[in-house]
Amino acid sequence: MSRSALLPALAVSLVCAATLSGCLTPPAKPAPSSAILQARAGQGAKPAACAVADLATVSPVNVGFGFEATQVDEVAQRRLTTAADWLKCNPGVEVVIKPAADSHGTPAHQEQLAQARATAVVEQLRAMGATQAVIRTLAAGAADPVTAPHMVIEAQGRGW
Repeated sequence: MSRSALLPALAVSLVCAATLSGCLTPPAKPAPSSAILQARAGQGAKPAACAVADLATVSPVNVGFGFEATQVDEVAQRRLTTAADWLKCNPGVEVVIKPAADSHGTPAHQEQLAQARATAVVEQLRAMGATQAVIRTLAAGAADPVTAPHMVIEAQGRGW
């Protein structure tokens, strides 16, 4: 082989060898971090039993609604999640929902708005797993008839 043909062949061989050397390098296997080990350790673990909490730590729950709104917003959902979790651990405790409406419109409109808000709260609690709780919905402005310890949820406008 001539010298002029040998040089390009040698260059091509070096490029191929350099390219293929990456394929032959053994992969590195670093040790997992402590965070990964902790996550793997808790992977199949069951959640802890119900935390011991007094009714006074979760009640009353204030569920604020926007003006003329009947949908439970994100802030109210977080509050209802806490209440629903507590109710799942304490299914014998009654719940009283005290709805209220915005201070405008006819009395019939206000009653309809208040009841729609109460219904939204009940549906949200049930969807979050508080299926065994006894839930009472009062009429707007009605007195609370339950005398035993119970959870109170105030479904009302934010007042702004």
